[in-house]
Amino acid sequence: MSISVQAEGFDPGAEYNLLRSENYSDGATAMFVGTVRDFSPADTAALEPVEQKTVAVLELEHYPGMAESALTDIARRAAERWPLGRVRIVHRYGPLAAGEEIVFVGTTSAHRQASLDACAFIMDFLKSRAPFWKKEIAAGAEDGSWVEARASDQDALKKW
Repeated sequence: MSISVQAEGFDPGAEYNLLRSENYSDGATAMFVGTVRDFSPADTAALEPVEQKTVAVLELEHYPGMAESALTDIARRAAERWPLGRVRIVHRYGPLAAGEEIVFVGTTSAHRQASLDACAFIMDFLKSRAPFWKKEIAAGAEDGSWVEARASDQDALKKW
């Protein structure tokens, strides 16, 4: 199990290679790579329609130590639920431009379904339970607006 919370970018291909390096017992690798969108999506679960906003920069804040601990706990919960070989989570913080990678989740297992389910589980819990705060900043703006928790992210947890 490997967790990184970092300002620096990462290479998804290199992360995949680390998961697979000398790993001959796991026949399945599932990955999720999240990137910063150039818009703020409307919450489809909202009672009233919400307009989409253009986003140039997404600024992420976190509490060092607390974020790593929360991600480690989420990964451990996944490993208790599915027979996983390896788990890798990378989450960035700081100002990120639209198009930059923000998160990587990778899991390996002997079989594909365990790897796929664990990857989705980790991502769903990361979105709702990891202590990261996001501020969306439009092009040319000096300040932005904090992103509120989305009902759709909370709804995703119900399947687990």
